[in-house]
Amino acid sequence: MSPCRSDFPLVGNPKCLNTSLNFFFINLYNIRGLRSNFQFVEHHLSSTEPPLLFFTETQLSEATDSSPSSVPSYFLYSHFRFKAGCCVYVRNDLT
Repeated sequence: MSPCRSDFPLVGNPKCLNTSLNFFFINLYNIRGLRSNFQFVEHHLSSTEPPLLFFTETQLSEATDSSPSSVPSYFLYSHFRFKAGCCVYVRNDLT
């Protein structure tokens, strides 16, 4: 899949799982490297403000500090693994 890009939105992407739950969408995306695609993650979160945004293949080591991946108005829950890993951004108003 193409990397996360501002001209390739996560919402509406046929390879991005969006599950409607009557009050919000859950987005799931294979990011293929959170660090290399982080500016696009920030853009998506700030422009669409999804309640939940899940990523697989974050490809960060377990020892990685998650603070550089933090985004205002979101909590980041991560399970980083080298060549694998996942995380979820949860909008603050849901906690």
